[in-house]
Amino acid sequence: MEVIGIFGGTFNPIHKGHLVLAETVLDTLHCTQIRVIPAAVPPHKETPAVTAQHRAEMVKLAIQDQPKLVLDTCELDRQGPSYTIETLHLLRTRFPDQALCLIMGQDSYAKLPTWHRWLELLNYCHLLVVHRADKEKTLTLHPQHEGKLVDIATAPQAFAAQANGLISFLTQAPPDISSTRIREQLSQNGEMTITDIPPRVWQYIKENRLYQKT
Repeated sequence: MEVIGIFGGTFNPIHKGHLVLAETVLDTLHCTQIRVIPAAVPPHKETPAVTAQHRAEMVKLAIQDQPKLVLDTCELDRQGPSYTIETLHLLRTRFPDQALCLIMGQDSYAKLPTWHRWLELLNYCHLLVVHRADKEKTLTLHPQHEGKLVDIATAPQAFAAQANGLISFLTQAPPDISSTRIREQLSQNGEMTITDIPPRVWQYIKENRLYQKT
């Protein structure tokens, strides 16, 4: 069974850390593709000042040379909060015969009980929890997920053998790059060179005067 990665976030802006993580997941799980999904109205964060359309365009520019990374605007195309469970329900109808793997950070997994209908997630997908460099290199499972964890070495085969229901932990942390820090740098000096974002994204930010103080 093919495995499709699901990579959501505000991508405000998308940066090289996101891209390195996506490539690592592709290589580790042998995904046929990763669908990169910008959130329109993130339930757990303030809605970004930069519009969803701008953020989606930056994602498009960042991944245009990587055919296995696909921009998916499904959360931009519907009203209301961008609940992950609703996105997964939609993707399951689109990809009924593939395994879906939701990529999330270690900190997001810890807060999972605050998510809308979080206990239903594994009915639609596997979870790949990604280590953060400032966290413990062990994953504390929620009690409801006991018995679902598989070692990352066997995850490619395990995830491909069934469409959903398993969890694995990627201990290889992505580069410590922060969208928040990038926005702060840009607001302080919009003309400075930002090396943590792809050149095409940097050019788009300058042309559209994003993140600059008004």
